[in-house]
Amino acid sequence: MIKLLRAGFTRLRKNKLFWLLTVFSIGLSLFMIYTQYSDMKKYEEVIEVEQLMLNYSMMVGIVIAIFTSLFLGVEYSDGTIRNKICIGHKRVNIYLSNLIIVTLTSLFSYILFLIIVASIGIPLFGTITIAQSKLLMLLGCIFVTVIAYSSIFTFLAMIISNKTITAIVSIMLTFALLMNAMICFSKLEAPKTIQEATIVDGETKIEEVPNPKYPSEKQKKLYRTMLDINPAGQMLQLAGRVVPNLSILPLYSLGIIVVFTGTGLVLFKKKELK
Repeated sequence: MIKLLRAGFTRLRKNKLFWLLTVFSIGLSLFMIYTQYSDMKKYEEVIEVEQLMLNYSMMVGIVIAIFTSLFLGVEYSDGTIRNKICIGHKRVNIYLSNLIIVTLTSLFSYILFLIIVASIGIPLFGTITIAQSKLLMLLGCIFVTVIAYSSIFTFLAMIISNKTITAIVSIMLTFALLMNAMICFSKLEAPKTIQEATIVDGETKIEEVPNPKYPSEKQKKLYRTMLDINPAGQMLQLAGRVVPNLSILPLYSLGIIVVFTGTGLVLFKKKELK
């Protein structure tokens, strides 16, 4: 395992994709700070540094999907995985070493973003306004969700041999999870009543009537559960700082990590390599 990790990190340092990811994290943080600073000067808006720190979580799934599919996909096209097995490395160690590298790289990109936003944003916009304990809890949940994302996309990259197909499936899955999260969130945020216009004696009257699309209690529980299990749903709630089930989210993420990693190890052991 140690030899595999050393080889993986050596390859990572020489990999252009890794440095592009690093530049992207730095560039995104600087861009967000610049745009928010411009708004603060023009419109005298109050900018919360903690919100900037949490915003990146919404797109981190797409970033991890692209990086993982391209970085690990090369191992099949170049025959690296087959060579590792031929020289005596166990498939379990190969899978886990790749998962560790992807996870640490994903966390590194987000932590780098946080460091830049905090170091530049706090002097510009002021200190953090929410309790540090709450911010640490939110960031901790984001870190666990990042690991869950890494386990999902490592699973796809290790099971699918074609790099292009892996990238397409990973990106499509990311957008599907995001769409599902947005739908569930909109259902939960639906108002109990809506305004309805009626014409009586030539006059238009606007009345408050029950919303026919307002979900029942059972539907609410279903939407809430789907939102909490979905990594994109977790990120949506964490970015918005509205998380009714904050203590449960890490448990769902841990469940995702266990399920996808365990299933990936079983399938990878049985996978035939050309």
